[in-house]
Amino acid sequence: MALSVKIMLCFAAAMSSTLIVRFALRGKRYLWFKRTQSSIINQRGMLGQYLSLGYPVTRKGLYVTLGLILAIALECLAIIYLIPDQLS
Repeated sequence: MALSVKIMLCFAAAMSSTLIVRFALRGKRYLWFKRTQSSIINQRGMLGQYLSLGYPVTRKGLYVTLGLILAIALECLAIIYLIPDQLS
């Protein structure tokens, strides 16, 4: 499997994990995270503004962020090392 395919799989896994966490949090997102509004530097549309978690402002938010980073790292490592490079 080509490296570009593995990179795309890593991106898809990271996006799906982020979406799952975003929807699992529901109302807790507003308690544990703070979001910045779009500016010239970080332009986001309505969908991006809705889906973004933001940055953690509480200890629980920090734990969620660290857990999400760990999950994404493990997913990417599994994709990179467990999927063979060439299928025979």
